[in-house]
Amino acid sequence: MSQNNAIYKGFRVSARVRHAPGAVLGSDLVPRFLATVTITQVSTGMGSRRRLPPMIQHFASAPHAAIALALSSARDAIDGMSTSVKAR
Repeated sequence: MSQNNAIYKGFRVSARVRHAPGAVLGSDLVPRFLATVTITQVSTGMGSRRRLPPMIQHFASAPHAAIALALSSARDAIDGMSTSVKAR
C-alpha cells in the first residue's frame, strides 16, 4: 500500500492506493488500483470551517495514475469550495 500527503490551500490532501480486484478482458486479468483521497482542513485561521467533500475515489491500471486522478479531483473540489481560499 502506498500513501501520498500534501497541503493544498490550507487543506491536507491524503491519498491512499491499494490493489483492487482486476477486470477480466478476454482471458487476461487486468490489474486495477483504487486511490482514495480524504481532505481535512488544517488551518484554523481561515474563518469558519468548511463543509468538506466526502472521500474521492478513482480506479486506474497503475498506482501512480490512480493517485494522480484522485489528487487532481481533490484539488478541483477544494478550488470549487470557495474563491476566497488563498494559495500557500
